[in-house]
Amino acid sequence: MLARGMPGCPRPDPVAGYDDWYTLVGCPNLDFCPYCIEDVFERTIYRNGFRRAVPRSLNTKVQCAFSTPWIRLAYILTLQQRKPDLILMRDLAEIEQTSEPCPGSVESIRSWYGLRDPEGYFVRDFHVCYNDVRKIERLLPTLNGLFTRLPTRASYEKRKCALRTEGNRFSLYLDKILDMHDRAVATRKLPDSMSLINLVERKLRIRECERDNMLLGGLWHFNPSMPDFTVCEDCYEEIVEPEARKNSDIALRFNRTVQPVYGEGIGTSCQLYSRRMRKVFRTAIKEDDIKYLGRKAKERRDAELRLQERYRDVLRKARRLEERSGGSEDEERRLEREMEKISGEWKDMWE
Repeated sequence: MLARGMPGCPRPDPVAGYDDWYTLVGCPNLDFCPYCIEDVFERTIYRNGFRRAVPRSLNTKVQCAFSTPWIRLAYILTLQQRKPDLILMRDLAEIEQTSEPCPGSVESIRSWYGLRDPEGYFVRDFHVCYNDVRKIERLLPTLNGLFTRLPTRASYEKRKCALRTEGNRFSLYLDKILDMHDRAVATRKLPDSMSLINLVERKLRIRECERDNMLLGGLWHFNPSMPDFTVCEDCYEEIVEPEARKNSDIALRFNRTVQPVYGEGIGTSCQLYSRRMRKVFRTAIKEDDIKYLGRKAKERRDAELRLQERYRDVLRKARRLEERSGGSEDEERRLEREMEKISGEWKDMWE
């Protein structure tokens, strides 16, 4: 849904060193890179809603708002509903300014919201922050009241937000939420939450993807002849299992039950959470080329191990500086730049 017909943003992460940002008039907390202005808004009725942002220090890291899923969704809905202005984006900006931000993957104490089933019971272990509830209710008004505040005792427990945008389940949940809204609009009836509840309960029965976090002693799906291509339960169910049901030879070679990987060294991570590797997998399936998949998996695993070792080496140098009561600012900045370089190489070339 969020990628439909929309170009990707070249500045998806906070970055310093640019003074060419734009902002939405009246919303100084929303910054847009010149590429998104040119590629998305330039030849639309909405272009006059943007102005060059007030100059700031080149050391300030800024993220393009159009790289974020909620802002992209707001614009897609703006186009679908033929709104005369960008009020949905402005509303999201106001929510960000007046609500505590989504904690994302950081376990936090909040006033959490959840889903009730038809019998009135809350779906267990499903928690959504108030910031995201407000966004859903503003963008999709048929869903007002879908999420209900959990009992007070839940507010004293540290949780992760189930709708954190960096999680692999965000797109699945959001697609189902959008489908509920569309059906409610089409039928002019109250939304039926059972499809979302069924999806959530199915997902909560399996371990959530840890993405590129290296785990020791984890259990994985993999082809025994291709142990470099380890897949978590979450990604197996979403990507591999549907192909196995279609009798794809490559997908059928994966073990159906999770198993340990022997000789994993410093640890193992999921190789199928990223768009890049999902594209590789689908190409291998389409062309029935398991050698291609094995080659790409080994290239990625080798890069992962190499960059992990470089990162640990930089961390060791940083700890030695701390033990010597700190080094010079130049040394600290050099190590910080090296860490950013390693992370950037991983993200740009392998993730």
